[in-house]
Amino acid sequence: MTDDVVVVGGGPSGLAAAHRLSRAGVAVRVLEAADRVGGKMRTSRRDGFVVDQGAFFVPTTYRTLLATAADIGMADEIVPGGFILGIVRDGVIHDLDGDHLVPSLLRTRLLSTRAKVELVKVLPELIRARRAGYERMPEAGRYDTETLSAWSRSRLSSELQEYLAETVMRGIAATSGDTASRADFLAIVALFGGAKLVSFRDGMNSYADRLARDVKTEVGAEVTSVEADGSGVTVTWTDQGGLEHVDHAAACVVATPGQTTARIVPGLDAWRRSFLDRVRNGKLFLLNVGLSRRPRDVKSTYLLVPRASHPFLTGIMFDHHKAPGRAPADKGLLTVAVLDSWSAEHWDDDDDQIRQAMLGGLEQILPGTTDHVEFADVRRWREEYTTVGFYRDLARFRQLCGQDRRIQLAGDSQAFQNLESATISGQRAAERLLSSHILSQYAAS
Repeated sequence: MTDDVVVVGGGPSGLAAAHRLSRAGVAVRVLEAADRVGGKMRTSRRDGFVVDQGAFFVPTTYRTLLATAADIGMADEIVPGGFILGIVRDGVIHDLDGDHLVPSLLRTRLLSTRAKVELVKVLPELIRARRAGYERMPEAGRYDTETLSAWSRSRLSSELQEYLAETVMRGIAATSGDTASRADFLAIVALFGGAKLVSFRDGMNSYADRLARDVKTEVGAEVTSVEADGSGVTVTWTDQGGLEHVDHAAACVVATPGQTTARIVPGLDAWRRSFLDRVRNGKLFLLNVGLSRRPRDVKSTYLLVPRASHPFLTGIMFDHHKAPGRAPADKGLLTVAVLDSWSAEHWDDDDDQIRQAMLGGLEQILPGTTDHVEFADVRRWREEYTTVGFYRDLARFRQLCGQDRRIQLAGDSQAFQNLESATISGQRAAERLLSSHILSQYAAS
């Protein structure tokens, strides 16, 4: 079978590339290893609940993703939600207005007066965060010299370390400042500073499904090799029945996790292969919890859980506050996130063990909540995490990718992992192909 372009990976990055190419008139086929497209953008429905099973944030700083959604006719399906950020301290939830975080931090009882005065030390990070969006992320490499914990210990009081830097990293990225880079923290500030939260009315998968609607897709397609030859690209893959296929295309976009890309593209140069191998494909658990009654007196949209409040719970999304229609009237819907290191340690435990451990943690943070559980579903998914020094080398990596002809790389390994970066990297890969002579007949489309 011959297509103009094969896209390997049907997550947000691969689908963004496929959409951009298809819109230009290119014949595209997406090969996705899972049983459906969307990657981390999955949604299930049961008994009136609309449950996002993977990614559950859409801040308005996801400008490229939201523009793409509007481009495919979904503007009216993007609905505003609440953005009250809660932080637990000594059993008390302190709410911050997500639309006005700095004034809220100055008023909150979460922090002591001394810690609030010390917030002036964090203000330069707000300015530096301007370099931590997708386009300018290589510039943030100058701050990618130490872990977030090392940086905060040397510059902040223990109070701000615990309840600001570490808590934000845990709650947003589900990882520890002991391993995350200071540049990762800047990327989070760039995403959420001044943002509002919105949602897709029918869940994350509605966006992924709409993107995929106009392109050919093969699910259960495990790609084992992508190799350039004299006249194009040869893609070798195995279907759900175990039958091997060898297809030819003019070009290919590989939008897979970094270590997968390094494995399936044998012609990749040694430096980029080593760079991609540094991107850790982390393991994460989420617990989707349906409640017969909403937790009383909780206004938070997302509750951050510091290490001092719980050793492995990192955040609790109140989905019924996130967007209208996520739960039946008076019922509640929560998404509970845990630390990546805890997930890796317990990955081989069965779902019942994971469920009980996570519900136990939830009960510690919100006493009485587990008395009203209708369902509690364990979700296992993967998240890419970088190591210190990754962003210092990102400019060179992107430069080398820009020199590629027929095989273009995309995905979370192009920047700090999030849906916006994934979308942009997919679009950029497609645009590089469209601007090349390989697909020159489509460039003006």
